Amino acid sequence: MGDLVQGPPLPPPPEQENQPLYRPSTAHGRVWQGEILQNVIQIKPSVESIQNNEEGMIDVDPVPHELVIVMSQDCDLLQDYNRRQAGEEATLPNVLFCDVYPAETLRTKVEQQDQLGRRDWKKRIAQNQHERFHYLQRVEPGQDLQGQGLTGIALDFKIYFTMPTDELYARLPMEIHRRCMLNSPYVEHLAHRFFKFQARVALPRDHEVDPIPEAGDH
Repeated sequence: MGDLVQGPPLPPPPEQENQPLYRPSTAHGRVWQGEILQNVIQIKPSVESIQNNEEGMIDVDPVPHELVIVMSQDCDLLQDYNRRQAGEEATLPNVLFCDVYPAETLRTKVEQQDQLGRRDWKKRIAQNQHERFHYLQRVEPGQDLQGQGLTGIALDFKIYFTMPTDELYARLPMEIHRRCMLNSPYVEHLAHRFFKFQARVALPRDHEVDPIPEAGDH
């Protein structure tokens, strides 16, 4: 299921019909676009210490992210990792993430904050017909490197952040748990919807719509 289309969707190629949405993450190596990571700690400078920086010291606050998904382009991630492995200058200073929520947690949040009720969730959000959100089905234990699986999960495209790539690879073997990756074409579908949302353009006013002629009018 995905964005609104005209007519029924084309059947997938035979080799993709039974392909799972996910595969387990690899224990080592680079991160991938569409990879879900657990326990990512973002370090943010304290605004108060910046405003009152009399001694040249800035405090930082840890911001824990229970689950995130990598949104940086895979070609950029691969090129950057290969250059790092070869001892060459890195090309990707930061990695882009989007927060991942248990679906029920996000459903409750948007119902309270955005007045989107159960019908909106069932008919639009969970069917990936709402431009701001993306729903992903549950992850089976066999598709999870940690062997635990995940319930249905969802993303809010307004909630994203970056982390320096050096810091990510330093933290990866220490505290971050690699879980699973989206397979193609699901990763491309997610990326397309995410970046389409970021590229939306606010118009000063909507187009005026001409009245529809009544039947029999000429």
